[in-house]
Amino acid sequence: METKLVLLGTGTPNACPWASGPASAVVVDGHAYLVDFGPGVVRRAAEAYRRGEDALRPDLLDTAFCTHLHTDHTAGFADLIFTPWVLEREKPLKVFGPKGIRNMAQHLLSAYAIDIDFRLHGFERANRSGRNITARCIRSART
Repeated sequence: METKLVLLGTGTPNACPWASGPASAVVVDGHAYLVDFGPGVVRRAAEAYRRGEDALRPDLLDTAFCTHLHTDHTAGFADLIFTPWVLEREKPLKVFGPKGIRNMAQHLLSAYAIDIDFRLHGFERANRSGRNITARCIRSART
């Protein structure tokens, strides 16, 4: 079993032009598990793919974990939902995170309802499944 950590973004809430928002990928046996999805996550994954990290091909991004719901860790959520779908991701996105992650996912789908409808029924057809999200709340351990 081969495991790698790929840092996709190490930025802070500051708008630094040279640092994307917090995002990492744990790659286990050729499958990427994203940890957080700050601004630029899909583009940074695409860059890693172009450099030889095959698991980070954008249409393969289908599993993510969110450590907390601060904007610098989640502002790339819509990008993670929709860009890989437009690039032909067929699997629904599985997201695991704290209380509120399901609500955030549902609101993003609602916010982009016009775009979703166009991509399903307009002339830029996309598959029906790749924009779906399964969001699960993971409760933190209490000590």
